[in-house]
Amino acid sequence: MRLPLLLRTLVTGLAGATAADIGRTVYQAVTGFPPVNWSITGRWFLMVLQGQPHVPDIGTAPSLPHELIAGHAAYYTISVVFAGVYLLLLKRMKRQPSLWNGLAFGAVTMAFPFLVQMPLMGMGVLAIATATPWLIIGRTLVHHTSFGLGLAIGAMLTTRR
Repeated sequence: MRLPLLLRTLVTGLAGATAADIGRTVYQAVTGFPPVNWSITGRWFLMVLQGQPHVPDIGTAPSLPHELIAGHAAYYTISVVFAGVYLLLLKRMKRQPSLWNGLAFGAVTMAFPFLVQMPLMGMGVLAIATATPWLIIGRTLVHHTSFGLGLAIGAMLTTRR
């Protein structure tokens, strides 16, 4: 049964986020690298909403109320928005979801953290201004490829006829 587009988008986005969470957890277990700090992410998104998208060093910026909740809300909102874009691209291209196009889409989504979010948070392009750029790059690669695979699986499950 084919679900309505809004419900398909929500399920697909949550499947992508869940797969990304699993991928990051495995990466953390293998490397010992700490998990994502959703408070820092939330702080940045709250600062963007306040008109301050560039923060020289997000780690030293003062904490903001509800930044942890904001970080999680931003993460899941972006996951669902990306899912909507993925589903609309598939529709326009007259393609069915597949692990391959999900993986490709997940790879494309890496442009946001590498080229927008990290530089604006004071981490530099590809996290080059951090103490552990290669570990951050690795975590982002695992996160976004897992996300893409999760999107594909969610989309496949919601488009079954």
